[in-house]
Amino acid sequence: MSELRKIPNVGKATENALTAMGYTTIESLKSRSAEQLYAEECALRGELIDRCQLYLYRAVEYFVNTAEPDLSKCPWWFWKDEFVEPSPCGAACVECGMFPKTCAGCRKIKGKPYWLRYAGGDVCGVYDCCVGVKKRQNCGGCEFLPCGKFTKDPTISDEQNDENLKKMLGRLK
Repeated sequence: MSELRKIPNVGKATENALTAMGYTTIESLKSRSAEQLYAEECALRGELIDRCQLYLYRAVEYFVNTAEPDLSKCPWWFWKDEFVEPSPCGAACVECGMFPKTCAGCRKIKGKPYWLRYAGGDVCGVYDCCVGVKKRQNCGGCEFLPCGKFTKDPTISDEQNDENLKKMLGRLK
């Protein structure tokens, strides 16, 4: 058993695949993205493999590239597309400090984030407009982006809000 088995989700089959692809240490994985690892394993096997392996590799990428990874974020199912791809506002659930302990992700909670208790309302205005009214996955492509429905998170500073908005808009464009 190699040190690769110290990575959450890496069992014998994934360890064997990683070793066959030339990755024998945690350090050797740091330069690779989940998408690269998934593509390499598909090529190794000569077929398109189950997408769940991509999710597992996303968790591996997070674990090996984060100085102090939050182990509650390491289960592979938290790295499914619905948590990695932009939510209606452009946030990525897996990057949020509230995920998964306090918040299960915008799509799961149907636009009712924890911060509504501070800001008021029954549902996030962005979620309601995007998903409820316009029937879209996210606000990318909306002619009004960012609109007045994008509110500041009252639990963080203005600087953090500005930085978050930049990241969210970047994901949506």
